[in-house]
Amino acid sequence: MLTKLRSILIRSIKNKKLNVFGLFFLLAFLILVLSKLSKSYTETLTVGVNYINLPEDKVLTIENQPELNITVSTFGFNLFGSYFYDKTVPIDLKNDAYINNDTYIWIANRAMSDIESQFGNNFEIVSVQPDTLSFPFGILSVKKVPIKLNSNVTFASGYDTLYGMVLVPDSIKVIGSDTEIKTVNYVETSELRLLDIKENINATIKLILPEEGNTLKLSQENIEVTAEVQKFTEGTLEIPVVINNLPSDIQINYFPKMIKVSYEVSLNHYKSIKPTDFKIECDYLEIESSNKTYFTPKFIRLPENVKRVKMKQDKIEYIITE
Repeated sequence: MLTKLRSILIRSIKNKKLNVFGLFFLLAFLILVLSKLSKSYTETLTVGVNYINLPEDKVLTIENQPELNITVSTFGFNLFGSYFYDKTVPIDLKNDAYINNDTYIWIANRAMSDIESQFGNNFEIVSVQPDTLSFPFGILSVKKVPIKLNSNVTFASGYDTLYGMVLVPDSIKVIGSDTEIKTVNYVETSELRLLDIKENINATIKLILPEEGNTLKLSQENIEVTAEVQKFTEGTLEIPVVINNLPSDIQINYFPKMIKVSYEVSLNHYKSIKPTDFKIECDYLEIESSNKTYFTPKFIRLPENVKRVKMKQDKIEYIITE
C-alpha cells in the first residue's frame, strides 16, 4: 500500500498536478504533530460515572448526574486517543463508599485502583476532584395505582360504545423510592386519538412516567385499550312514577303519573328494552323537610344497556287530598 501511494505521489509531481510547496508544508506539519504527541502532558479530563453494587432494595435519588475532573499525566498519543471515546469511572457503592443518614459517601482514594484500571497503564492519575461524592438514596417501594386514559375519540354519526373504553390492565405498579412514590396517585397514558370511529377499538398505547421523581419505574410500559362499537338509535318509553315514603294517614294526588323517558340503545338491544326495566320514584320526605310544592323525580333503576337517559319532565306537581 505504501509503495503504491509513493508511486502515485511521484507520478503526480512529475505531472505537476500536486503543488510541491504544499507537499513539503504537509510533511512539515505532520513531523511537528508527531513531535508534539511524543511528549508527556498533564491534562484534566472531565468524565462521567456509573454506579455498581447498589443493593436491590435501594434506589438513588440524586437529581443531577455528577462528573469527575481527573488530572492525568501521559504521552500526547494516549491523550489524543482518549478524546475519541467516552470514559466513565465506576462508583462502587459497596466497597468504596459508606452510609451516613440515608446517603452514600464515596471516597476517591478508596476507589483509586478502579480509576487507574479504567484509564489503563499508560495514564498516571495525578488527582481526582471532587475527592468525595454524596449519593442520597431511598428504600425501594412498590405502589399500585389506577391508569387514567388520555383519549380524544369521536364516533361516526349514530355510533357509540355501550360500556366505554376497557383498559387492560386498569392499574399499574409504580416502583421507586418511598419518598417519591407516595405522591403518585395515578398513571396517565399517552393520547389515544381516533376520529369518526365505526368499528371496534383495539389499540396499544404507552404509559407516561409521572414527573414527581426521576427514579420511578413502571411494571410495564404499554397497555391495551378495547371498546365494542355499535350502531345506536334513540328510544322512548313512558314510565310510571312511584311516590315513596308516603305516610299512611296522608293521601295525595300528583301529576303527571307517567313520565316520557328518552334513551339511546344499540340496535342489537333495542327490542329488549321494556318499561319495567326503568323505575322512577319521588320521595315524600323531600317535600316534608323542605316545604316544596313539587316532587323531584329520580331514576332508581335503569337497564344496563342504555345510555344518555333523560326524563322529559323534571317536576311532579301534587296536592294533598286528605
